[in-house]
Amino acid sequence: MRSWHAPVEVKVTSGLLVGLPVAWALLDLIPVLDAGAGLAIYRMPALALVLGGVVTTGLALRMGSARIGGLVVTVVFALLHALLLLGAELWWVKLFSGLSFAGYGYAFVLLNSRPLKRHILGATA
Repeated sequence: MRSWHAPVEVKVTSGLLVGLPVAWALLDLIPVLDAGAGLAIYRMPALALVLGGVVTTGLALRMGSARIGGLVVTVVFALLHALLLLGAELWWVKLFSGLSFAGYGYAFVLLNSRPLKRHILGATA
């Protein structure tokens, strides 16, 4: 298997954009298994996973629009997790939403970093 030659910032950003929705879906298993909630609870984690996967694919292919799209995705889902943090009643949902808010904020910072810009734009960054 050939390794992916990219700066660490690109790999961490990709891991956050794909890993946070997967962890969110796993956290949503608790209400589904315990309280019998419907599968509609997975709509937002699935949307976050699809959008994060699109941005990650764009970063891997060095598409310039992936960075801008990633900035939009991170801001939208960071704000969503901030609202979930304020409205949640269960402590583990508050903890996860706070950590996700921080994770999306860190991904936003990494998307603006010079190594990621050089990865996408080349030497002109």
